Amino acid sequence: MALIHDLAESVIGDIPTFAGVAKGRKYDMERNGFQYLENLLQTYSPKKATEISDLWLEYEQGETPEAKWVKEMDKFECLVQAHEYEQKTFGKADLDEFQGLRAKIHSKEATQWAESLCRERDDHLAKRKRRLPIIFLAGDPTTCETVANHVSGELLLHHISVNKTLRERSEDPQYRHHRIIKSCLDKGFEVPASLIVEVLENEIKAVDGRTRTIISGFPNDTEQLLEFEGKVQNCNYAFYVEYPPHTDDQRRKASISQDTENAWRSSDVHFKDVLKSSAAYFEVIGSNTDQQSTMSELDLCKLAVDSIRSFITIFSAET
Repeated sequence: MALIHDLAESVIGDIPTFAGVAKGRKYDMERNGFQYLENLLQTYSPKKATEISDLWLEYEQGETPEAKWVKEMDKFECLVQAHEYEQKTFGKADLDEFQGLRAKIHSKEATQWAESLCRERDDHLAKRKRRLPIIFLAGDPTTCETVANHVSGELLLHHISVNKTLRERSEDPQYRHHRIIKSCLDKGFEVPASLIVEVLENEIKAVDGRTRTIISGFPNDTEQLLEFEGKVQNCNYAFYVEYPPHTDDQRRKASISQDTENAWRSSDVHFKDVLKSSAAYFEVIGSNTDQQSTMSELDLCKLAVDSIRSFITIFSAET
């Protein structure tokens, strides 16, 4: 029943509840679509055609326990899809019109699931509105680590080192994913973006927005950026460290799948440009100096301090 109840949509298309189509007319449209499919199946298996038709009618009448349950799951699945789409669009899509479906869910189990989903959605929307003062320091991880240590000390910023934090989690037996992270680090594999963001989110919660935070070595690619924006918040402020300065040919390109639903579909987009297009504020440190060839790491750190201090001063004045 769960498999066949929406088969008519393959003929007439999906008709959402909020589309304003009268219930009787919607039934007639779906019935006609289903009869067409039933006639096609009659040629090959009359018995199956009748069985499927009977299941569809049972579902539509909604009187048996099975039909009632499948109807509730159909409503719940719509709520899940709406929530996932809101997450994929980083909160830009507001799908409140689907929330009325919760009133049509009555069984104890499904009600508990719907309430849990509602709490998850409320938490997600709250995150979208919250704008914690987080600064990304992206680029070569080792250089970023050095620069962030210097900047955080000079400007009294809270420093979260992705590499250091992941290493600590990999050695913590109380952390549920410590073995996976340790295996990735030991074998030189990329730690899954979802795990990195989970670790960062916990670290950020501990700071609780009390002070500006600088995260070094993150994001490292487009996948990490999208994961962070989907689970935590939009990218606020990003500084990209180039040391030594890279040429265009040396810039690491973003890895973007063909079906990724975002504005960066072209496979030849540079990650630096991706980050620039996402951040509310973006600046490259180390690429436009007159002494590129002779710049020391200390010079780079001083340059970073000046750049980030200027940014903080301007930002504080605006807010």
